[in-house]
Amino acid sequence: MAIINPFDLIISKIDVLQASVNGLRENNKKPIVVQPEDPDRLLNLVEAANVLRKPVGTVRYYIHHKSLPAIKVGKGYVVKHSALMAWVNEFQMRPNENPAGRMRYRFAKR
Repeated sequence: MAIINPFDLIISKIDVLQASVNGLRENNKKPIVVQPEDPDRLLNLVEAANVLRKPVGTVRYYIHHKSLPAIKVGKGYVVKHSALMAWVNEFQMRPNENPAGRMRYRFAKR
């Protein structure tokens, strides 16, 4: 009688599973679609956050406190792409304004 090593059996089953996962991964690759940048396109908060590379909460803060132009639709906001880019360019042109430094000063002053 031949003794079968249980670890060899486990390793062979893991190899079969890995091959299945690799096959599924190859079949499910979606092509990346790049949309042309339409300046009149409306962005929701998630898309605006992706453009700014900031969290959605930060974009909401910018809308409420930093005069980011947005239109309230229902309970959410939409931002025109051209207005967002103009706001970013205008914000970059301001002298070194550090909101975090201002907050530290405000809290330290009390």
